[in-house]
Amino acid sequence: MDRHVGSLICFFLSGLGRFVPRPKPVESRNVRNILLIELFEMGASIMTYPAVLYLREHAPQARIHVLTTRSIRPSWLKISEIDPNCVHGLEEKSVLSFLLSFWRIRRQLNRLPLDLVIDFELFFRITAIFSFFLRAIRKGGFQRYHLEGLYRGSIYDSGCHFNQNTHISRNFLALTKTVLAGTHHLPEHKGAIGLEELQVGSYQSQKPVRLGLDQKIPGFFSSPYLLVAPDVGPNLPVRNYPLDRLQTVIRGLLKEFPDHQVGLIGTKENRGPCEELKSRIGGHRITVLAGNTSMDELCELLLDARLLISNDNGPIHFAALTQTPTLALFSTDSPFVYGPLGRSVILYSHFQCSPCIMAYNHKQSDCTDNKCLQAIPPEAVLDLACRMLKRDPGIRYRTINNQSPYLM
Repeated sequence: MDRHVGSLICFFLSGLGRFVPRPKPVESRNVRNILLIELFEMGASIMTYPAVLYLREHAPQARIHVLTTRSIRPSWLKISEIDPNCVHGLEEKSVLSFLLSFWRIRRQLNRLPLDLVIDFELFFRITAIFSFFLRAIRKGGFQRYHLEGLYRGSIYDSGCHFNQNTHISRNFLALTKTVLAGTHHLPEHKGAIGLEELQVGSYQSQKPVRLGLDQKIPGFFSSPYLLVAPDVGPNLPVRNYPLDRLQTVIRGLLKEFPDHQVGLIGTKENRGPCEELKSRIGGHRITVLAGNTSMDELCELLLDARLLISNDNGPIHFAALTQTPTLALFSTDSPFVYGPLGRSVILYSHFQCSPCIMAYNHKQSDCTDNKCLQAIPPEAVLDLACRMLKRDPGIRYRTINNQSPYLM
């Protein structure tokens, strides 16, 4: 629907937009209301943190609103610079409820009115269509810049080239700088983005949440623990490290660290694989937490965890808010684009076919046999995890295979 129907609607709205008068431009210091759009990626909210901080610095009077979905909304609430009342969640029960909830929220936003709309989605037509119906002085999104396909019409009057060769947080920040400045020097953004600009906030422990967790999982905090996120979910199973190999890793860690516990984290849809993993390993030192924790509770768990081991999934990005050491297993997505911003080491096999999931194919892959992940031996995962738990000074964070920096 997005590809075929969406492209047709974008074509029609682009023609119609030529007859719609645009308000006069406004200087950044006079911007009062900004809308950020990001619907489908839970970890993307953390990746936008540098962009939000930039807006706070250069448009300090502005109120930042977010248009997202109900399931993704909790991750946006972790950004302390955004008022929770300004995070608007769309319904996801059906296409009809999705569209009706947008129309309801649209009326609220158009009464503000909006100065800027910044669409962080990567070439989706639905967000471009939504943007057309929002009254704003300037609207911006990623431009295809002569790439075939990826058509979204000319709904945006500002935007920049999406760079698949640099980190997603840099792309988000470049788009934000371009839209806020209102420049038109294609291809944008004409300027470097330094590593010092890629900062994230920090999660502060909440006593009521911690007390609730103590009651929910009594005794879990009484000994050192590490967290494992073994399952990405049914939409992208190709990102999952094989359970039999993960089983070998966890057994080795429990043997090497006899005083440690392991918590298996995830959502309700991840609970099945977590239960299976626990049954394979056995013992009382493994607790299935998947589907039993809120977003705040997950952050509390991450705050005191000695280590997080995870596939390429949301938890590795939330761990950046707590500076929890993270061992991330990457496969079909590029770690150079989507690597977490926290204290992380990424294991990656550098297969020629990877990344097969990217912005340019709307994250669709034909892969059903993730040999790129299977090529990472459990012995390598175990060795690196042990070194991280022992705080080996030879560990270099924000690297791939503890060798190549992915943020420079």
